[in-house]
Amino acid sequence: MKVSKTICAKLSLLAACLITFLYTCNPYFVWAEVDLIDEGKSDSAVKMLVFPKSLRVIESRLKTTGEQVTLHSDSKRIRKTLLKVDPARIAPAKTGEPIYRIVTRARLLQLSKKYSEDVIFIFRRVSAIKAGTPTKQKIRYQGMLYLVRQKKVLSLKGNEKLEVLSNSDSPQERVDHWMALDEEGLKDLAREARTILHSHKFEKRQSAY
Repeated sequence: MKVSKTICAKLSLLAACLITFLYTCNPYFVWAEVDLIDEGKSDSAVKMLVFPKSLRVIESRLKTTGEQVTLHSDSKRIRKTLLKVDPARIAPAKTGEPIYRIVTRARLLQLSKKYSEDVIFIFRRVSAIKAGTPTKQKIRYQGMLYLVRQKKVLSLKGNEKLEVLSNSDSPQERVDHWMALDEEGLKDLAREARTILHSHKFEKRQSAY
């Protein structure tokens, strides 16, 4: 029995040392399964940004109905809203391929290797439209900015849009209402992202002499 307890104690100590080692070598190991968008926390000690910066916009899509996916995939609406966040004003921002899993530290590292931009803007839309009874449209907008070189996350508070439709509205009118509501929500998210980016802009101090 004493030998068994000694072995268990040594194995526990070994496991603790291994986890500590993995955390020291790669801090992303601990947060591997944390959805950074839902967590809503910004990193500390972010260095000031020297503009211009290039931007890549990517949508995080979780489980949605087929109808909602079709509405979400309107690239024109994305160009009119989120791509205008581009802080560079030299080359237009670009869209990336949607991701269909939660956004983790490990996934951000993968995206930074896939894309060459300085900032990756990831956004998500959560729709509460019930299939067959779309009289109430509620959409929650979430997002985050990933500073590639610093490996830092800037979280967005996001916003929520709600509209109650009339039962007399035709299917096309409901789609039009949805698209207008969606564009408004995306514009608000774009404005917040631009404000946060520029709040970290490096400004040269003017000499008093």
